[in-house]
Formats: sequence, structure tokens, C-alpha cells
Amino acid sequence: MTDHLENPLAAARQALAELRTQLSEAQQGLERLNALLEQAEAQRAAQADQHVKFISTIVHELRKPMTSIRGYADMLAKPNMVGTLNPMQQNFVETIRNNIIRMDWLLSDLSDINKLSARRLRLERKMITFAALREEIEAAVSGLLAEYGHTLTVEIAPELPALNTDPKQLTKIVVLLLRNAIFYTPKGTGQLLLKAEATERPGELRISVRDNGIGMRPEDVARLGELFFRADHELVTNTKGYGLGIPVVKGLLALMESQLEVESAPEQGSTFSFRLQGI
Repeated sequence: MTDHLENPLAAARQALAELRTQLSEAQQGLERLNALLEQAEAQRAAQADQHVKFISTIVHELRKPMTSIRGYADMLAKPNMVGTLNPMQQNFVETIRNNIIRMDWLLSDLSDINKLSARRLRLERKMITFAALREEIEAAVSGLLAEYGHTLTVEIAPELPALNTDPKQLTKIVVLLLRNAIFYTPKGTGQLLLKAEATERPGELRISVRDNGIGMRPEDVARLGELFFRADHELVTNTKGYGLGIPVVKGLLALMESQLEVESAPEQGSTFSFRLQGI
């Protein structure tokens, strides 16, 4: 201690040497920590990859028998193929077909969630107009509209800007929103509206789906997008569903640099909308 007091330079050099030793040890510790983090990330990525492959395999394997079942059901429904069915038999065939279709929707949503969570879903962008998707969208929900006794009005403003986006995924977003509107509007009462219009921002369009269904409470709106979330309304709990549709919609919209906007109130219907930038 006396030497240090009598020779400040020697004390400073010693302190500097000790500091360098500590810095070296800290650097070695950081390198070890970084190596551990890289190892953990590699393990996480490997586990995620296994998870993605596992879900993809399940979806693929389930779709094979479902395709066969639906094919046979379609043949049974055609009188010229196997003969005329009596009303009870026809009802059985339609029940089989409807359940297979709903199972296919579930598998499609599950596959999309799987790809979105693993960041493996990529948009295949093309130059399109929203009007060009109208026929496919209406065809995708025509059966459900007839089953539930709802009507759908489509309003597409003229001279909307073209879009550079993935037509398949955009169609899926709108169809998922329309399905929700159909499911959660009491049968025989639905007046649904699909609308595409320009916004106040140059080159932007707004696509919306409005229904006159059961609506939602603010706390339910806040939870939209949570995996497997379903409101506790009687019509919701009595309708087959898994709470995957809106998470898929939100995930796809995020890829399109957009987001879901919701206006709803109990027993006053809901409006789901999103904005896309045209070109």
C-alpha cells in the first residue's frame, strides 16, 4: 500500500493490468454465453422445423382419405352415377360431404397457422384487381349462404387501383371473414355485405365484410387473433369451430403489410375490414 501511495504510476499500471484481466475474463464469458445462445437457437430452430414437418405430415396424411371420402360422396350424390337415392340417403350423403368440407377447412387453417408461425408462408405476388376475385369468392361461400339462408351483396367501386399481392391469399382472407359472418348470424336472417372502395389516401382501397349477426363485446374484440379463442355466446358455442380463422387472417394481412380493423357491438353485427395499397 505504501509503495502504491509513493508511486502513483506503479499503482495505475497495476490497476490497469487487473482491469485488462477482468475485461479478458468478461470477454471469454461473453463468448461462452454467445456460443450457448447459438446452440440454444439451433436447437430451437431444429425443434421448430420438426414441429412444422410433423404438422405438415399430419395434414397431408389426413387429406388423402378425406379426398377419397368426398369423391365417393360426390358420386353418390349424382343420380346418373349410382342410381337415385331416397331422401334419407341423400341427406346422409350431404351430411358426409358437409363434414368433409369443414374438416378440409380445419386442415387448411392448421396448415396456414403452422407455416405462419414458422415464417415459411410466402406471398406469390401478381398484378390483379379485386374485381377479378369476385367470382371465386362468391363461389367459395355460395353453399354456406344457401345452407344458412343468408344473402350476400357485393359492392366493388369502379376504377379501384390494381394490387400487387397474392390473389390466392387475398381470396382466402375474404372467404374466412365471410364464413365467420355466415356462421355467427342467426340462420335465415343474414344480410351480408362485401365492399371494396377507395379510401381518403391516394391509391389505397378498403375491403370490408359487414354482417347483421350477434356482434361482439369489447373484451371479445380485444382477444380476436388469439389461437383457439371463441366467444361464449350461445350461437358461437353451438357452431363447429376452432378459433383459427381470425389468426390466419391476421397473419396473412401482416405479410401484406396491413391489419384487421373491427367494429362490433353485441346484437348489432360486426364489420371486419382491412386496407391495401394499390399501384
